[in-house]
Amino acid sequence: MWPQRERGTNDPMASATPRIPVARRGRRAALSIAVWGAAVGLTACGSHSSGGSGLASRSPAQIVDAAQAALRSARSFVAAGTLRQGNQAMTLRIVNGGRSKLEMRFDEGGKSAEIIAAEGNGYVRANEKFWSAQAGEIAARIANRWIELPSSTSRQFTSGLGQFAPDTLARCLGENLGRLSHAGDTTVDGTRAVVVRQAGNVPGSNPGTITVAATGPAYPLRVTSTGPTRPGGKVDACNDGKGGDVQGSLTLSDFDHAPAVVAPRHAVKVGDLAGSSA
Repeated sequence: MWPQRERGTNDPMASATPRIPVARRGRRAALSIAVWGAAVGLTACGSHSSGGSGLASRSPAQIVDAAQAALRSARSFVAAGTLRQGNQAMTLRIVNGGRSKLEMRFDEGGKSAEIIAAEGNGYVRANEKFWSAQAGEIAARIANRWIELPSSTSRQFTSGLGQFAPDTLARCLGENLGRLSHAGDTTVDGTRAVVVRQAGNVPGSNPGTITVAATGPAYPLRVTSTGPTRPGGKVDACNDGKGGDVQGSLTLSDFDHAPAVVAPRHAVKVGDLAGSSA
């Protein structure tokens, strides 16, 4: 249930990479727009109704079952936190605005980018350091500008949003879990919560915790990974079977009240970049 990144890559944003052709002086430069698809497993935690302190009296597996039911009912949410692999760290913010609406912002080693999928189209805005690694000499021209992806790339991009849908994430929450145990009570931003620990002792699992609200709807408030994901396990949208060593923490909030995800105004079409100036 934790994000995985393909082994052997030095780019933590390289797993879901539609390529965008940009014409320049008769040549076409490929711009790689990276959405860290591994973030799928991160937000796969939620719950329906805890009935107050009754949640804490349930078994860890029952808490997870309730969490899956509630996440499926969520219309929107925000997830934010920091992920690490080796000496690399990425801050990430995801706004899931409902079906086919997603906004992602990330910053890794000074490279920052925003990606929006809305109204059937995909858009990206990134700083020059990000584009320097992707687009070379035209990086300065396209830095900090919203770029509308070509229709073919947009379809590829938006078709992948299904993996971020609450029902898909809820399904991921119940796969490759390993041994679960109660890990006590806590509070997250003033909300009382119960903690379930995952041992990470079976293929496809990782050690970590799921913190679930103990009052009101038992939404997931925090998800952590404290060790590597084991190779193997069921291979699907939730798990690539290769394992990985991404660790970190995401805090989830704004269930059913996430900011609206809308297409940016005045986005530049890729085909128009050939004749544009900075």
